Amino acid sequence: MGEQKEVSQPEACGAPVAKFSITMRYRGKEQTADIPLSSAEIEGLALEATWRDLTIAELLGQTLVAAINKDMIHKMLRLID
Repeated sequence: MGEQKEVSQPEACGAPVAKFSITMRYRGKEQTADIPLSSAEIEGLALEATWRDLTIAELLGQTLVAAINKDMIHKMLRLID
C-alpha cells in the first residue's frame, strides 16, 4: 500500500499558509496590503517562476511593474486615499 501523508487541517481546507505584503508610499502616506496565499497558490507561483527562470520574488516584482506600466497603479493608489 502507498505511503499516506498527514495534512494539517488549515492546509487541507486551502486556508492561507503564507502572505505576500505590498507596501505603497504615496504623498507621505503608507499603505500595506496583505495577500494571503494557500499552498496551492504558492505552488502555482513557484511553477510559473520556474518556467520563466525567475524566483517567486522576481516574478511578483515583474507582475507589479507590468501593472504599473499598464496604468493600473491608480486602482492601487485608491487604497491609500
